[in-house]
Amino acid sequence: MKKCAVIGSSGFIGYELVCQLMEYNDVTAVLMDKGNESDLISEEKIFSIGRNAKVVFVDEQQFQEDNEQYDTIFICHYFDELKLRGTISNLEFKDDMFNNISLRCKEIIFISSTKKELASIETKVNELIQLSNCKVTFIEIPSLYGPWEPSSGLVHELIVQELGKRNLGIKNVYGSNEILFVEDVGKAIRIISEKDLKEHKYIITAKQSMYLPEQENFTGIQHMIEGIKFNQMRNDIDATPFVIINSTSIKEGIQKQKQQIQQYFHLY
Repeated sequence: MKKCAVIGSSGFIGYELVCQLMEYNDVTAVLMDKGNESDLISEEKIFSIGRNAKVVFVDEQQFQEDNEQYDTIFICHYFDELKLRGTISNLEFKDDMFNNISLRCKEIIFISSTKKELASIETKVNELIQLSNCKVTFIEIPSLYGPWEPSSGLVHELIVQELGKRNLGIKNVYGSNEILFVEDVGKAIRIISEKDLKEHKYIITAKQSMYLPEQENFTGIQHMIEGIKFNQMRNDIDATPFVIINSTSIKEGIQKQKQQIQQYFHLY
């Protein structure tokens, strides 16, 4: 059993990653600024995770001051910031922040985005690791959908619209990138983190890549499903593919998300 910390644990991928890790590890869940997510949703997510005795919640200041040592620290915060707020022009990862984290763990795993906004952070960290004994792994993930998807997410909005019987055109917010179910990607990140010998960078993809036309507007779930395109797995000359063979079908994934939204509809 390893001791892990997840920075950005109340975000979309951060929450799913804590759920995946807590079955096998002791986890410190580091809560960051929630962006545009409501306090009620954040509290419900924390309560759901908190039933597990191996998860400890701390805020960012507590985490910086406690000097606990970890096997692995996952940094999800920047990915979720992009998803919650759109493109951010002032993303930065400072030397003192990296030094504080790298002295307290054997390995740092950055959860990266297919968007290019995180490229500057990757370049900065690659410079800093030359002076550190800490191993760094980057995991680039595609767009995600699933339970606790931010309310700005396409599938979330279409389900809420369907439950409310409204009929509005909703723009594709995923772009033309591959889309995968958040649980599949969370599990893939956990499996990569358990490898003894890792590549420097991975790109998570599926055997059959699913994506949506970039400029499309969708009037309902069925319209979206009909608009989905399929392609072979993504490749990146600078990253090692981690291929999810048995990915969740779009219909099963939407059904799981719909059940969760119905259960917590009062929060939206």
